[in-house]
Amino acid sequence: MIKRIIFITFSTVIFGQEADSVLVDTTAAVAIEETTPADTIQKPLPDIRPLKEKADKLEPGDPFFQLQSSIDQLNQQMDSLKQVIAIYEEGKGAMPTIDEELLNLIKVPQLRHRIELQNGTIVNGEIIEEDDLGIIVQTTIGQLMIERDRVINITEDLPPIAKVELVSEPFVNAFPDREEITGTLKNMGSKRADFVRVIANLWSPTTELIRQDSIFVTGQNQKYYTGIRSDTAMEPGTISEFRMVIPLTEDDEVSYRTYEVRWESYK
Repeated sequence: MIKRIIFITFSTVIFGQEADSVLVDTTAAVAIEETTPADTIQKPLPDIRPLKEKADKLEPGDPFFQLQSSIDQLNQQMDSLKQVIAIYEEGKGAMPTIDEELLNLIKVPQLRHRIELQNGTIVNGEIIEEDDLGIIVQTTIGQLMIERDRVINITEDLPPIAKVELVSEPFVNAFPDREEITGTLKNMGSKRADFVRVIANLWSPTTELIRQDSIFVTGQNQKYYTGIRSDTAMEPGTISEFRMVIPLTEDDEVSYRTYEVRWESYK
């Protein structure tokens, strides 16, 4: 509750018979109590936030977000991607290749059998067990047991692979200082063999390795995704000959020879 004191001035006029009117001022102080609700009292305003010397304001026409840096970065990435694609299309980029030895490490069941059932279903997998009552097939989704009377036909469905072998025993022409070995190879598989080479091992009577040498065969020209060209490829069913010369010394006593054929698979 707030008290206020208000001063009020009263003017009194006295009239006489012979005298002029006299004005007498009488001032009285009257205390008047007024009530003012407490919630109507004005509270002090908070301090004004200090402004910088130069406010961060956008110029007319400027975007609200800073997009220029992002757009420049995207343009750089797109240009880089275009260059990579152009290199791959021209055959100059190194494409990743998967070696067959690496594939052998992956535990994936071989889909070597194609099983046809009476209802028309075809099951691809590997038969791991078989008897008069039925067969058990290992598939990519697990093992399946199929009754014998439901099977119409079973065929082998092997993936295409290269398989290079010696057609016959190589011919050896022995000299005091060297051996000349000639032979013939054939790709028996259904896939091209790349970088085919023959390795010859010369052994002593005591099974000691005396000499070892190898040579790449002369096959078909092949260009790979890496841009490399080679004439050591053998397509399926093709035949290639080789000739290898292995130098010897007077102390070398060769008793027998063994041969290895190796190749790779590339795209």
